[in-house]
Amino acid sequence: MVDSEKIKAVYSLDDVVEELKSINRQLDTIDKKLHTERDSLVELLRDIVTTSLRNTNKGVENTKVDIVELDLYYTVGEEFILIKGKKTYQNKDKIKYNLYGTWNKELSCWAVKKSENFEEKLKEVFPDITEGQS
Repeated sequence: MVDSEKIKAVYSLDDVVEELKSINRQLDTIDKKLHTERDSLVELLRDIVTTSLRNTNKGVENTKVDIVELDLYYTVGEEFILIKGKKTYQNKDKIKYNLYGTWNKELSCWAVKKSENFEEKLKEVFPDITEGQS
């Protein structure tokens, strides 16, 4: 137990009041700094979010490209004709058995050995196929 008589002898009421005033001033200073820092951080975050959203929107507008893949198209290489498009899977049997095509996993397309009159054969099997660019 603490002897209250000793405490009274060490600190007077005026000393305690002054100490509390000093602590209160320090707390006020800390509070002001915190509010100032918080307000600065909030403003900075608001700027970052606003700028990022604007940049993101601009980036999307500038880089947005509507890529429409054709149903079936082909490109001509040195040795092979490459058949591509969104309907290659539906037509895989025709490509395999009528054109002797093989699936090229690396290029994600069908490869048909180039021959004379290959375009005629392609048009015969696929009347709507078009020549595209890879």
